[in-house]
Amino acid sequence: MTRTVLAAAVAVCAVATLPAQQQSKFTSGIDLVRVDALVTDGHSTISGLTASDFELRDNGVLQSIDSVLLESLPLSVTFVLDTSGSVNGVKLSNLERAVGVVLDRLRDEDMAALITFSHRIRLVRELTSDRVAIRDAVRTVAAAGTTALRDAVYTGLALSGREHTRSLVLAFSDGIDNASWLSEAIVQRAAERSDAVVYGVAVAETPEMPGRRARYARGQTDFLEAIATLTGGRLLRADTGDVASAFGEVLDEFRTRYLITYSPARVPAAGWHSIELTVKGRRAVVTARRGYER
Repeated sequence: MTRTVLAAAVAVCAVATLPAQQQSKFTSGIDLVRVDALVTDGHSTISGLTASDFELRDNGVLQSIDSVLLESLPLSVTFVLDTSGSVNGVKLSNLERAVGVVLDRLRDEDMAALITFSHRIRLVRELTSDRVAIRDAVRTVAAAGTTALRDAVYTGLALSGREHTRSLVLAFSDGIDNASWLSEAIVQRAAERSDAVVYGVAVAETPEMPGRRARYARGQTDFLEAIATLTGGRLLRADTGDVASAFGEVLDEFRTRYLITYSPARVPAAGWHSIELTVKGRRAVVTARRGYER
């Protein structure tokens, strides 16, 4: 059901005030922590790793890894799409095509949700396996208004994922936040309590033209890059015509990530926990969240 998320914004703010134990999506069962990690040699992904290949420290304390999974859980992809006035026209058409690229590559067991934002946040479609409904909803989107990026990403984090899925928040924007109520610090705290991985796709304020490079406004990508890094994702900068390729790259990369689980031992029950994840005996670049809040 399509609806304007004015009431949902109140609910989202309520989530922010809950105790960490109620809000955390890190734990299920007996204090099980999930870490979604990308492992590369600096260029290509490294496949075939098992629990014995990893070393994980929680607050500096070596942990025993329970399991390492690759592509064994369904995906839940939450699209968080900028539909402010600057997206109108070609950008909006390219954005529709980009969503279609991801939907075409989802599997039967995967799910998707659609959130759009200008100065208002709209939950257009809740998580569903009905990809036709998502596709149809994207076609009806109109672009107008200003940009509440922080509020939208917060909503995406709060509403993303279901148990027994891997949660990807795919956020697109072409501008600077100029309408959010929530601060960056509040969104960061929400990210610390969520097991979703945020990938951002940013389009320059001034697009690339013959003989001229694309130009991003000062600070335009700072927030998306910070949230992506915090959750173990990354930011992709795309030309207006390359948004579909960027969305496809995000999904393909996400499917190569390892899902590592462990039960924290010999560490405090509450507070911030830093995570250090490495691969033993070989040169590897590990991209994962920096920690979590309990």
